[in-house]
Amino acid sequence: MLSNIKLTKIPLPGGSGNVPSGPMQFDDDWPGLFLRGDTAVVLSARIRGLAQALKEKKEDDPRVWACLIELERIADVIDHDVRMK
Repeated sequence: MLSNIKLTKIPLPGGSGNVPSGPMQFDDDWPGLFLRGDTAVVLSARIRGLAQALKEKKEDDPRVWACLIELERIADVIDHDVRMK
């Protein structure tokens, strides 16, 4: 799902500073969620910690594992494509 997504760079008109994490919409496209890099890195660490805790607990609900797989894919994108300055 996310593994084939490439980084899209969008220039910030007028150099108006940092864009905060939060909802974002481009023209008439669906609104989405933007996470700043510093927020994303923390989220990735939390996803990894949750995954480890569930593995140690030996969680056996397949719905939990399906959700965790999607979360780990997001963490993979963050770890691979989002870097701290």
